[in-house]
Amino acid sequence: MKLRPRTQPPRVSRAKPMKKEAIFIKPTIVAGETLPLFSRLKEFGKNLVYNFPGTAFFTSILVNVLGDYLSKAVIEAIKLGNQNPMCCSCGPGITCMKNSDCECAIASKQFQEKLKIPPVLRKKAVKLDENQYWRIQFCCGPKCQCSSECSLKGLDEIDKDHDKKFEVYREEEKMGFCVSSKKDIAKGTPVMSFNGEIVGKRALKRGSDAEQYSLRLIDQDQALIDFLKTAKFLAKNLVRPFATAFDRVVFINPLKYGNVGRFLSHSCRPNLEMMRIFQGGVSPGHMRIVFIANRNIKAGENLCFDYGESYVENHIEHCMCPELCMKKNKKESKVNTVRTQRAVRNQTQETSMMGRLRSFFR
Repeated sequence: MKLRPRTQPPRVSRAKPMKKEAIFIKPTIVAGETLPLFSRLKEFGKNLVYNFPGTAFFTSILVNVLGDYLSKAVIEAIKLGNQNPMCCSCGPGITCMKNSDCECAIASKQFQEKLKIPPVLRKKAVKLDENQYWRIQFCCGPKCQCSSECSLKGLDEIDKDHDKKFEVYREEEKMGFCVSSKKDIAKGTPVMSFNGEIVGKRALKRGSDAEQYSLRLIDQDQALIDFLKTAKFLAKNLVRPFATAFDRVVFINPLKYGNVGRFLSHSCRPNLEMMRIFQGGVSPGHMRIVFIANRNIKAGENLCFDYGESYVENHIEHCMCPELCMKKNKKESKVNTVRTQRAVRNQTQETSMMGRLRSFFR
């Protein structure tokens, strides 16, 4: 009988396989602009910084960072995307859309032709649709060598001068911190992005702050997957890993790392719409959630978007939105009407039964 040497590690039993550990990644941070928070509550003590809620404190970032519980497919796609960015070589003074050989222009035109989505152009209003979240487009990235006035640099302004554009404040404790605009914003203007950690679904524990604050970045986008499989601008070795990654569900969690977008309020009549835009590549790491003004917004207005019915039903107890309260009242009135009808019906049945019993005992 052969004896195993002591230096040899023991074999792992097949009956008890090792548990797969979650993949945790140390994020590469690109620091963003930090805005001051103004608290104007009636109780002065609550306006002191050490009485702010824990969700008010975070590290400001300029671009999304890798977070926890991502699948291997998504991580691999992001790595490949970083190794193969789409950066045009048009050169200074040249506009991409006028250069027929520009990589970025070719990508944007294919998005426009195949998915029927208008381009997102610099200093031009974005054409909005009811399902704006699913209308994905492509823009030049920060590493592109084209002109600073290139029309495809439609997102260049969203990360600049936040201190001159926005104010973060709170006047009611139940509503929390909000964002107001310091300037007038024209309809169709990209206002800001929603930055944070790119995380898997397991990172959002049920009932946690992460679940309430996070937005869905990827949602098994079949139309996008079909498009990437036929995209002429995408290298063949990138098609399969990218398509596999976009068949997953991925979120952006802004709690630890984020930007001013995390303070946007809810409204059932919002002045912002969500849109997903690729910038500088077409991997999950290049996809950004951008808020577009769906109407003209005046200086001083509270910036808001629709959180969705499921969020409102599960998390908003004291709604500050009159329109939503009207919706709730309508639902409650319907429920009350049904309950009243049932009660009347039951009472009628009981009355008729008692009448029959009385006639029987006579």
